[in-house]
Amino acid sequence: MTKKVFAILDIETVTDARLAFDIAWIVCDSKGNILERYNALVQDIIDSPFGMAFLRRDSFIKNKAQMYIDAINFHGIDIKPFAEIMDDFNSISARYNAKTVMCAYNARFDYNVLNDNASYIYGCGEQFFADSVEIVDIMTMALATICDTNKYVLWCIQNNMVTNKGNVKTNAQTVYAYMLDDVNFVEAHHALEDCEL
Repeated sequence: MTKKVFAILDIETVTDARLAFDIAWIVCDSKGNILERYNALVQDIIDSPFGMAFLRRDSFIKNKAQMYIDAINFHGIDIKPFAEIMDDFNSISARYNAKTVMCAYNARFDYNVLNDNASYIYGCGEQFFADSVEIVDIMTMALATICDTNKYVLWCIQNNMVTNKGNVKTNAQTVYAYMLDDVNFVEAHHALEDCEL
């Protein structure tokens, strides 16, 4: 199977527990044609006794908790068991008769969290991603190209996009703000919207 499709994936997690509760991807072909959009909340987390409580108190997500509550109450987003989401992702290759390449900014984080969640929910050793899925980190590519230019470094310094230690920021929000030349750009931190970037 030499043909490839690219699944741009993003997850939102309850940070203190590293539990993925919002999982999305966009599948496109090598020419950039979008083949599907997918977004689901993880039923195992949302319906758990601690799920919504975590969302309401998580420092990073709590201001978005009401949006998720509204989406759940008004059926604005699918809620599926983690196993079904996992099966949906791993059936991409069969649906398009092509090798699946998972792409994400800081892909190692998404990869580790989803595999850890699979192991936590279904038992030690369970993995979210099938062995045949290739992983590509968009951040690695950005660091070797965009972020490795004097123009990017200067833009970050001029726009106060630096860490407390004085390093230029290389997170997805900063890199995309640079690409848009929009210092006010703020990442949505909703899985599907962030995939759209």
